[in-house]
Amino acid sequence: MSRYTPRTKTLTIPDMADRYPSSVPPGNPPDGYVITYSGIDGYYIALPPSRLLILNTVVSSPYTISETSPDDAVLVSHGGAFIVNLPTAPLTGTSIFIKDFSGNASAFNITVNAPGLIDGGGSYTISTNYGAIRVVFTGTTWVILTKF
Repeated sequence: MSRYTPRTKTLTIPDMADRYPSSVPPGNPPDGYVITYSGIDGYYIALPPSRLLILNTVVSSPYTISETSPDDAVLVSHGGAFIVNLPTAPLTGTSIFIKDFSGNASAFNITVNAPGLIDGGGSYTISTNYGAIRVVFTGTTWVILTKF
C-alpha cells in the first residue's frame, strides 16, 4: 500500500498597493474578490467576482457602471434611447460587455460613453438590433475588443 503525500506550494501575490490604495491596509483587495492568474501581468491578481446586470425600463437612463464593482455584462432592455456610462477609473484590464437585450437598438440607440476615449472617440453607439460591444480598460483608455 502506498501513501500519498500532498505537496504544498506557497502562492505569492505581489504588492497591490497601486491597485487598491484606499484599502486598509493598502494593497488588500475588497472582500469577495477572487484570486485569478493574469497572463498579461504574469502573476496572480485579485479581481471582482463575475456579475451580470440586466437593465430594464425601470432603470433610468443614463446608467453609470460602478467603479468599485464593475459589471461584466450589462444587458439593456429598453423602449427608448439609452445611455450607459463606463467607469471613470476602473482597474486596468476591466472588461465590460454591453448588449441590446430587447432588440430595439435600431430604433432606440444605446450610447456607450467613456470619461476618456473608446477607440479614439468619446462614445460608441449600438444601433443594430441585438447588437453588442465588449470593451476593456487599458489603464488610460477604453478599447473595443468585440462588436457585433
